[in-house]
Amino acid sequence: MSLQTEIAENRKQHADGFVVVSGDAVSGWVSSLDNAAGWQPGCVAIAPNGCEWVAAGGNDYDGATAWETRQ
Repeated sequence: MSLQTEIAENRKQHADGFVVVSGDAVSGWVSSLDNAAGWQPGCVAIAPNGCEWVAAGGNDYDGATAWETRQ
């Protein structure tokens, strides 16, 4: 299954919130981006409208420190 198909399938289950991608796979879903520490730096959160945020700062053990808008 392609990543885009996996994202679309996940979006069917969770119409609101953010689908979170790590590497080449969907890693989960969150209703809001208030806890970046729950994700490793580099994860990408995709909103229903297609806007993307990247987990930044921190480290793999402690998690990211913030979500930043992806340009």
